[in-house]
Amino acid sequence: MKKLICLALALALMLSLALPALADKDVEDMSKLVITGNAVISLEADTATLEVGAQTRGKTVAEANQDNIKIIDAIILEVEKLGIEKKYITTSNYNVYFEQDYSVVGTAQSLINGSFVVNNMLRIKINDITKVSAVIDAASAAGANNIHGLSFQSSKYEESYLEALKEAVLDAKTKAEVLALVNGMSLGRVLKVESLDTNSYNYAMNYVGTMAKEAMDTTILSGNVLVNATVTLTYELK
Repeated sequence: MKKLICLALALALMLSLALPALADKDVEDMSKLVITGNAVISLEADTATLEVGAQTRGKTVAEANQDNIKIIDAIILEVEKLGIEKKYITTSNYNVYFEQDYSVVGTAQSLINGSFVVNNMLRIKINDITKVSAVIDAASAAGANNIHGLSFQSSKYEESYLEALKEAVLDAKTKAEVLALVNGMSLGRVLKVESLDTNSYNYAMNYVGTMAKEAMDTTILSGNVLVNATVTLTYELK
Protein backbone atom coordinates (compact mmCIF):
# COMPACT_ATOMS: atom_id res chain seq x y z
CA MET A 1 0.00 0.00 0.00
CA LYS A 2 2.81 2.35 0.92
CA LYS A 3 4.44 1.59 -2.43
CA LEU A 4 1.25 2.55 -4.29
CA ILE A 5 0.97 5.81 -2.36
CA CYS A 6 4.61 6.66 -3.09
CA LEU A 7 4.11 5.88 -6.78
CA ALA A 8 1.00 8.07 -6.94
CA LEU A 9 2.82 10.94 -5.26
CA ALA A 10 5.74 10.58 -7.66
CA LEU A 11 3.40 10.68 -10.70
CA ALA A 12 1.60 13.71 -9.31
CA LEU A 13 4.90 15.50 -8.80
CA MET A 14 6.05 14.71 -12.34
CA LEU A 15 2.74 15.93 -13.78
CA SER A 16 2.89 19.16 -11.79
CA LEU A 17 6.36 19.84 -13.17
CA ALA A 18 5.39 19.00 -16.74
CA LEU A 19 2.24 21.14 -16.94
CA PRO A 20 4.02 24.52 -16.51
CA ALA A 21 6.52 23.48 -19.17
CA LEU A 22 3.70 22.63 -21.59
CA ALA A 23 1.95 25.87 -20.74
CA ASP A 24 5.15 27.83 -21.35
CA LYS A 25 5.52 26.14 -24.75
CA ASP A 26 1.93 27.05 -25.69
CA VAL A 27 2.53 30.65 -24.67
CA GLU A 28 5.77 30.66 -26.65
CA ASP A 29 4.02 29.38 -29.78
CA MET A 30 1.16 31.85 -29.34
CA SER A 31 3.59 34.80 -29.06
CA LYS A 32 4.86 34.34 -32.60
CA LEU A 33 3.48 35.67 -35.86
CA VAL A 34 4.43 34.15 -39.22
CA ILE A 35 3.66 36.39 -42.20
CA THR A 36 4.43 36.29 -45.93
CA GLY A 37 5.24 39.29 -48.12
CA ASN A 38 5.31 39.52 -51.90
CA ALA A 39 6.58 41.93 -54.52
CA VAL A 40 6.59 41.97 -58.31
CA ILE A 41 8.66 44.23 -60.56
CA SER A 42 8.01 44.40 -64.30
CA LEU A 43 11.00 44.90 -66.60
CA GLU A 44 11.20 45.51 -70.30
CA ALA A 45 12.93 42.56 -71.97
CA ASP A 46 16.26 43.36 -73.62
CA THR A 47 17.70 39.90 -74.40
CA ALA A 48 16.30 36.68 -75.83
CA THR A 49 17.23 33.01 -76.07
CA LEU A 50 16.14 30.81 -78.95
CA GLU A 51 16.74 27.22 -80.00
CA VAL A 52 16.96 26.38 -83.69
CA GLY A 53 18.11 23.23 -85.42
CA ALA A 54 17.62 20.55 -88.01
CA GLN A 55 16.30 17.03 -88.18
CA THR A 56 17.58 14.93 -91.08
CA ARG A 57 17.15 11.33 -92.23
CA GLY A 58 19.32 8.93 -94.17
CA LYS A 59 19.89 5.26 -94.92
CA THR A 60 23.10 5.49 -92.90
CA VAL A 61 24.19 7.62 -89.95
CA ALA A 62 26.86 9.21 -92.13
CA GLU A 63 24.31 10.24 -94.76
CA ALA A 64 21.89 11.73 -92.23
CA ASN A 65 24.71 13.45 -90.35
CA GLN A 66 26.26 14.92 -93.49
CA ASP A 67 22.96 16.53 -94.50
CA ASN A 68 22.52 17.81 -90.97
CA ILE A 69 25.99 19.38 -90.85
CA LYS A 70 25.27 21.31 -94.05
CA ILE A 71 22.11 22.81 -92.59
CA ILE A 72 23.66 23.63 -89.20
CA ASP A 73 26.68 25.28 -90.84
CA ALA A 74 24.34 27.31 -93.04
CA ILE A 75 22.29 28.40 -90.01
CA ILE A 76 25.40 29.54 -88.13
CA LEU A 77 26.65 31.46 -91.17
CA GLU A 78 23.34 33.28 -91.68
CA VAL A 79 22.94 34.10 -87.99
CA GLU A 80 26.49 35.47 -87.79
CA LYS A 81 25.66 37.76 -90.72
CA LEU A 82 23.09 39.40 -88.44
CA GLY A 83 25.81 40.35 -85.96
CA ILE A 84 25.36 37.46 -83.53
CA GLU A 85 28.82 36.48 -82.28
CA LYS A 86 29.76 32.81 -82.43
CA LYS A 87 30.27 32.68 -78.65
CA TYR A 88 26.51 33.19 -78.31
CA ILE A 89 25.76 30.16 -80.50
CA THR A 90 26.14 26.82 -78.70
CA THR A 91 24.96 23.23 -79.21
CA SER A 92 22.07 22.47 -76.85
CA ASN A 93 21.17 18.98 -78.04
CA TYR A 94 22.45 16.30 -80.44
CA ASN A 95 21.11 12.79 -80.87
CA VAL A 96 20.98 9.98 -83.42
CA TYR A 97 18.48 7.12 -83.55
CA PHE A 98 17.04 4.57 -85.95
CA GLU A 99 13.41 5.04 -86.94
CA GLN A 100 11.50 2.06 -88.28
CA ASP A 101 8.85 2.43 -90.97
CA TYR A 102 5.89 0.09 -91.01
CA SER A 103 3.29 -0.82 -93.59
CA VAL A 104 -0.20 -1.65 -92.38
CA VAL A 105 -2.47 -3.84 -94.51
CA GLY A 106 -5.78 -4.54 -92.82
CA THR A 107 -4.90 -5.59 -89.29
CA ALA A 108 -1.42 -6.82 -90.18
CA GLN A 109 1.66 -4.66 -89.62
CA SER A 110 5.02 -5.37 -91.20
CA LEU A 111 8.41 -3.64 -91.20
CA ILE A 112 9.16 -2.32 -94.69
CA ASN A 113 12.05 0.06 -94.16
CA GLY A 114 13.83 2.31 -91.74
CA SER A 115 16.11 5.32 -91.58
CA PHE A 116 18.60 6.96 -89.27
CA VAL A 117 17.50 10.28 -87.79
CA VAL A 118 19.90 13.01 -86.65
CA ASN A 119 18.71 15.90 -84.47
CA ASN A 120 21.01 18.85 -83.85
CA MET A 121 19.88 21.92 -81.91
CA LEU A 122 21.62 25.26 -81.40
CA ARG A 123 20.92 27.66 -78.56
CA ILE A 124 21.29 31.28 -79.66
CA LYS A 125 21.48 34.21 -77.27
CA ILE A 126 20.27 37.42 -78.87
CA ASN A 127 21.37 40.57 -77.05
CA ASP A 128 19.40 42.83 -79.39
CA ILE A 129 15.77 41.71 -79.29
CA THR A 130 14.97 43.72 -82.41
CA LYS A 131 16.84 40.96 -84.26
CA VAL A 132 14.73 38.04 -82.99
CA SER A 133 12.44 37.92 -86.01
CA ALA A 134 15.40 38.25 -88.38
CA VAL A 135 17.22 35.36 -86.67
CA ILE A 136 14.15 33.11 -86.97
CA ASP A 137 13.70 33.97 -90.64
CA ALA A 138 17.41 33.55 -91.41
CA ALA A 139 17.53 30.16 -89.69
CA SER A 140 14.41 29.01 -91.55
CA ALA A 141 15.86 30.13 -94.87
CA ALA A 142 19.06 28.22 -94.09
CA GLY A 143 17.11 24.99 -93.64
CA ALA A 144 16.16 24.91 -89.95
CA ASN A 145 13.07 22.77 -89.45
CA ASN A 146 13.00 22.85 -85.64
CA ILE A 147 12.60 26.18 -83.85
CA HIS A 148 11.41 26.42 -80.25
CA GLY A 149 12.12 27.62 -76.72
CA LEU A 150 12.05 31.35 -77.42
CA SER A 151 12.17 33.24 -74.12
CA PHE A 152 12.89 36.83 -73.16
CA GLN A 153 15.03 38.04 -70.27
CA SER A 154 16.30 41.30 -68.84
CA SER A 155 19.91 42.20 -68.09
CA LYS A 156 18.61 44.10 -65.04
CA TYR A 157 17.05 41.02 -63.47
CA GLU A 158 19.54 40.51 -60.60
CA GLU A 159 19.52 44.09 -59.34
CA SER A 160 15.73 44.22 -59.68
CA TYR A 161 15.37 41.00 -57.70
CA LEU A 162 17.23 42.56 -54.76
CA GLU A 163 14.88 45.54 -54.93
CA ALA A 164 11.90 43.20 -55.06
CA LEU A 165 13.19 41.42 -51.94
CA LYS A 166 13.26 44.74 -50.06
CA GLU A 167 9.70 45.48 -51.15
CA ALA A 168 8.57 41.99 -50.13
CA VAL A 169 10.04 42.47 -46.64
CA LEU A 170 8.25 45.81 -46.27
CA ASP A 171 5.03 44.17 -47.45
CA ALA A 172 5.36 41.45 -44.81
CA LYS A 173 6.20 43.98 -42.09
CA THR A 174 3.19 46.16 -42.94
CA LYS A 175 0.85 43.17 -42.78
CA ALA A 176 2.38 42.04 -39.47
CA GLU A 177 1.98 45.49 -37.90
CA VAL A 178 -1.70 45.60 -38.84
CA LEU A 179 -2.39 42.11 -37.50
CA ALA A 180 -0.56 42.80 -34.25
CA LEU A 181 -2.36 46.13 -33.75
CA VAL A 182 -5.80 44.60 -34.35
CA ASN A 183 -5.05 41.99 -31.69
CA GLY A 184 -3.81 44.55 -29.17
CA MET A 185 -0.18 43.52 -29.46
CA SER A 186 3.03 44.94 -30.91
CA LEU A 187 5.86 43.47 -32.95
CA GLY A 188 9.05 42.38 -31.30
CA ARG A 189 12.23 41.19 -32.94
CA VAL A 190 12.36 39.16 -36.14
CA LEU A 191 13.01 35.54 -35.17
CA LYS A 192 13.32 34.04 -38.65
CA VAL A 193 13.56 35.16 -42.28
CA GLU A 194 12.96 32.90 -45.29
CA SER A 195 12.94 33.76 -48.98
CA LEU A 196 11.47 31.84 -51.88
CA ASP A 197 13.52 32.30 -55.04
CA THR A 198 11.49 32.33 -58.25
CA ASN A 199 12.62 32.99 -61.79
CA SER A 200 10.10 34.47 -64.15
CA TYR A 201 10.75 34.69 -67.87
CA ASN A 202 8.48 35.74 -70.65
CA TYR A 203 8.02 32.76 -72.95
CA ALA A 204 6.52 34.47 -75.97
CA MET A 205 6.91 31.37 -78.11
CA ASN A 206 7.32 28.32 -75.95
CA TYR A 207 7.19 26.03 -78.94
CA VAL A 208 7.30 26.95 -82.60
CA GLY A 209 7.88 23.41 -83.79
CA THR A 210 8.66 22.32 -87.29
CA MET A 211 8.73 25.25 -89.66
CA ALA A 212 8.92 25.36 -93.43
CA LYS A 213 11.54 27.36 -95.28
CA GLU A 214 8.76 29.56 -96.61
CA ALA A 215 7.93 30.85 -93.09
CA MET A 216 9.33 34.34 -93.46
CA ASP A 217 8.66 37.77 -91.93
CA THR A 218 7.97 36.34 -88.49
CA THR A 219 6.32 38.75 -86.07
CA ILE A 220 7.48 38.45 -82.44
CA LEU A 221 6.33 40.60 -79.50
CA SER A 222 8.72 40.52 -76.54
CA GLY A 223 6.54 41.90 -73.74
CA ASN A 224 7.85 42.28 -70.19
CA VAL A 225 9.79 40.13 -67.74
CA LEU A 226 8.33 39.75 -64.26
CA VAL A 227 10.65 39.66 -61.25
CA ASN A 228 8.96 37.93 -58.29
CA ALA A 229 10.14 37.93 -54.68
CA THR A 230 8.49 36.22 -51.71
CA VAL A 231 9.67 36.31 -48.09
CA THR A 232 8.32 34.79 -44.90
CA LEU A 233 9.06 36.57 -41.61
CA THR A 234 8.54 35.19 -38.12
CA TYR A 235 7.99 37.95 -35.56
CA GLU A 236 7.99 37.87 -31.80
CA LEU A 237 4.78 39.38 -30.41
CA LYS A 238 4.63 41.51 -27.29
